[in-house]
Amino acid sequence: MLRQMASALTRDEELRTPGRSEARATGALLLTGAGLVALSLSLPHPSGANTPVLIAIAAGMALSGLALWLLARRVPFPVIHLALAAAAVLSGVLTYESGVAAGQYGAINVWVTLVAAYFFPRRVAVAYLLWILLAYGVTLASTESTAGYSPLTRWLFTAISLTVVMTLTSAIVARRARADQRARRFFDLSHDMLCTSNLDGYFVEVNAAWGRLGYTPEEMRSIPFIDLVHPDDRKRTEAEATKLFKGVETVGFENRYRAKDGSWHWLRWSAVLSPDEQLLYGRATDVTELKRVESERENLLVEVEALARSDSLTGLPNRRALDEQLPREMARARRAESDLCLAIFDLDHFKAYNDTHGHLAGDDMLRRCAMAWDSELRGEDTIVRFGGEEFLIVLPDTSPEQATAILERLRAVTPGGQTCSAGLACWDYAEAAEDLVGRADSALYRAKAAGRDQVVEAPRS
Repeated sequence: MLRQMASALTRDEELRTPGRSEARATGALLLTGAGLVALSLSLPHPSGANTPVLIAIAAGMALSGLALWLLARRVPFPVIHLALAAAAVLSGVLTYESGVAAGQYGAINVWVTLVAAYFFPRRVAVAYLLWILLAYGVTLASTESTAGYSPLTRWLFTAISLTVVMTLTSAIVARRARADQRARRFFDLSHDMLCTSNLDGYFVEVNAAWGRLGYTPEEMRSIPFIDLVHPDDRKRTEAEATKLFKGVETVGFENRYRAKDGSWHWLRWSAVLSPDEQLLYGRATDVTELKRVESERENLLVEVEALARSDSLTGLPNRRALDEQLPREMARARRAESDLCLAIFDLDHFKAYNDTHGHLAGDDMLRRCAMAWDSELRGEDTIVRFGGEEFLIVLPDTSPEQATAILERLRAVTPGGQTCSAGLACWDYAEAAEDLVGRADSALYRAKAAGRDQVVEAPRS
């Protein structure tokens, strides 16, 4: 019998891992058994009972039970099994010392059977049942009074009762284990990163999807989850956890988690608190790739927007950019009551230059002019390729005299010995942007009609 029980316990895989629930259940059993002795002694009991021994056993059970309860996290399984086996023996000793096998201490055997059947595999529960029946048989054979029943009758009724208790409990546990196993399969099959965590900040369960971070489940459970969060995201994460602890469900929260190789993964969270279990249930989706694609798309949009506002030949802003900037400069000039001038530049005889040197040389000349003129302007000025060989220049906070001087400087740095004409118009704070551009264009036309290679200022409207 002892060899069979030892063999079953040795095969029990849980022997290698401490179990808090099992230790506390065993501790509660011993404490309750001590209380049962105290209750029995406080009520009328057989006169032949050995009270000092009963009190000593009860005290030992109480101390052992309290130690198991308080040290539950650090109690290894061999100690738990030893305590349960001892409880069955103590039940027999209590019965023997009470002088009558009337069954009041038999409740301890029922509790041992329940604990064994609930927490351990069926083969272990059967080993405990055999051990209990062996100890109880020895007790019945040694006790003077069996309260009117033969020892065999009491033993058979006890054997039947405990077998029923063990069978029903084991069946219930097995059914629950199958349900848990089915749930675990779904848990592990999910592509989302599912987890539970306790209120101390540690993961309790993680599914296989967390493997993409490179940690084993044991490593995940040993690290406070806040230690895996990116330093820049910790305050937000702690604030979100505080709301979660208060019962506010988390939806769509994003933070970065450190993988084992040092890389960072963006996770999008949904989580809820289970107050009864004191557990947080969470689902995280790895959106690192999505974030990368979004970043690339945003950068591409910025580039497209820049291209949409830039001239492909010269790299200068184009007319679309002018349509956005000129109204802003006009509004700024009105607020500050400052001057605003606008000029249109045109290379003289550019068609003849193209015909003589070719369009590629003409494009190169336009690029050289754009670079020379742009480098000569002030930081607040803007030059825009207006179309063909025409360029438009916006000169904020500039008087007509200052604008003329700037335009003469630009004409002087025109490369390749080319000349250019310019039409200048100063805003009167009333006309629309297109009217201001129209006056500058008319002034340019007059400059060309007057022989080119000059600056002509448009009269005020």
